[in-house]
Amino acid sequence: MKKGEKLVIVGCSGSGGPAAMMSKKLMPEVDVTVIRKEDFFIVR
Repeated sequence: MKKGEKLVIVGCSGSGGPAAMMSKKLMPEVDVTVIRKEDFFIVR
């Protein structure tokens, strides 16, 4: 991806959270947005 592009990840409880962190680590020039809607957060 190019500088200034945006990456949107939907969901965070399964693999979305780690995917967002890894995406930001591998592509620091990309804006990463996580969309999540959960009543409570389950940690596995």
